[in-house]
Amino acid sequence: MTKKEKIENIARELFLKHGFKKVTIDEICKKAHVSRKTYYTFYENKIALVLFVIDDISSDTIRKFKMVIEGEGSFAEKMEQSLELKYQFSKTITMEFVADFFDPGATDILEYWQKMMLESMSLLMGFLKEGQRTGEMNPDLNLDYVMWYFQKLSEIIKSPEITRMFPNAEEMVKQISKTMIYGIMPIRANNE
Repeated sequence: MTKKEKIENIARELFLKHGFKKVTIDEICKKAHVSRKTYYTFYENKIALVLFVIDDISSDTIRKFKMVIEGEGSFAEKMEQSLELKYQFSKTITMEFVADFFDPGATDILEYWQKMMLESMSLLMGFLKEGQRTGEMNPDLNLDYVMWYFQKLSEIIKSPEITRMFPNAEEMVKQISKTMIYGIMPIRANNE
């Protein structure tokens, strides 16, 4: 593993666990066993590294989502697989990481993350349209409304009140996803 890869791996681990605001360059260098001079050879500042990590996470997430929606299975099976991807990712992050995105001082980072999510939203829209086309998704749903609703969920998770309702990011993501997908009615088995 190169020194650059060590820096990136350690940063990703620390950012996801503690949020990127609390993690210092010195801490990254110490854990990666590199000097500050080596760090600055690859990244001009911490924001540049945060943006790299966000890009890496986004690219990986989009790649996995594409594999699911382009793979075999019904719309419902693909939806379940997509939710499982979300749950697996949410196990790796903390509420501190989520909160750092929405800090007023992190506008560049939030804007970059939102830009990266546009591709994901485009894939999601295509997936939902295909579900409606095949009759596997409610054909009466206005997909523009559904996408607007997903965007509003981003605003909801900015609220300190919602982060206090859940012990971790995984539980928050599960609750939001289940509410969006299944509504407030009990989830029925496929054979009911």
